[in-house]
Amino acid sequence: MTGVVTMATWVPQSCTLPTAEQPLRVAEFDALFAERLVGSPRPDRLRLELVLTGGESVEERVRDLVARESGCCSFFHFTLSPGP
Repeated sequence: MTGVVTMATWVPQSCTLPTAEQPLRVAEFDALFAERLVGSPRPDRLRLELVLTGGESVEERVRDLVARESGCCSFFHFTLSPGP
């Protein structure tokens, strides 16, 4: 699975995720990347592709996380492409 994801330690004011929940969300992304990230090519300076290992359960986990992140941070754009 490849995805376009941009994470930072700063949070723009347009993020609607409550401040207390922000470290928990970052921890979810950190755990996912630590467990499943096998590559991170950068096709251009504004795009990062993350290649993750795993099966259907990982895809469901990523889709859930991306949906929640998109709900509070409209400035991120995610594209998910399941692999073989």
